[in-house]
Amino acid sequence: MSSKSPLGASLIVLSSFFYASYGIWTKLIGDFMGGYTAATFRSVFVVAVLLLIAHIYKRLEFVDWKHNWPYLAGMFFASLFVWGPLYYAILHAGLGISFAINYASIVIGMFFFGWWLASERITKDKWASALLGIVGLGLVFSPSVSNLGWLALGGSLISGLAVAAISVLAKKIPYNATQSTIAVWGTGLIASAIMALIIKESFPQVGWHVEWFYLLIFSLASVIASWAFVGGVKLIEAGAAGILGLLEIVFGVLFGVLFFSERPGAVVLLGILIIITAAAIPYIKEFNLKRGTL
Repeated sequence: MSSKSPLGASLIVLSSFFYASYGIWTKLIGDFMGGYTAATFRSVFVVAVLLLIAHIYKRLEFVDWKHNWPYLAGMFFASLFVWGPLYYAILHAGLGISFAINYASIVIGMFFFGWWLASERITKDKWASALLGIVGLGLVFSPSVSNLGWLALGGSLISGLAVAAISVLAKKIPYNATQSTIAVWGTGLIASAIMALIIKESFPQVGWHVEWFYLLIFSLASVIASWAFVGGVKLIEAGAAGILGLLEIVFGVLFGVLFFSERPGAVVLLGILIIITAAAIPYIKEFNLKRGTL
């Protein structure tokens, strides 16, 4: 076991905790501002922090627009469908269900977009993972639609597919990790601002409202989650990081139960468990092939 492995594993768990906390801050902000408006303000803060870090550590590189504009344009287009739908889903469907559906659609989307955009093979374990994920989604959707509606559940699904597309496209850009992260947040910032204008989200009230404090904490959580994940992946096997990253769903369910009195039924919990299993399959195989350790 590498001496740095426990630290790497701890960073991944920390990132999962803060990623799951997105749901808490979204619920607390509520209807004070729209999903795209909140994403715009949050992205401004995150991009500013990342640019400062990149400048201090000299991680900024020349932006080759000529060769990279298709990937950046694709990231921008996919970003149009990330935060508005997920924000709506969390507010109307709850944390646990939203994160489970979102994570499942990210996994399935990564397989599809990896095959379509990056010529990655869809192996047997990926097919098994995708099929199990679909079964899990069916179990989550079936008892929830009558109470929550298709719009909230579909929003989480669409958001996850969009995140998967962005992740695959970001891998195609030959930047260092810091600049790639800035590209992801930067395209998201522009897309969210445009969507907020298109759907005419009302501008939130300016003043000493507690929701602005929640948004600040939300932004700080975003920076910590991104930093901890990138740092953790550098210290442990990617497969191990993927398995530990599944704790995001667990934390999401726990936060929903503890803070917002969510009570998912037995069928929904079974679906969430199947989704966790499905998402873990490719990571476990990669982890075993490389004989990595936590």
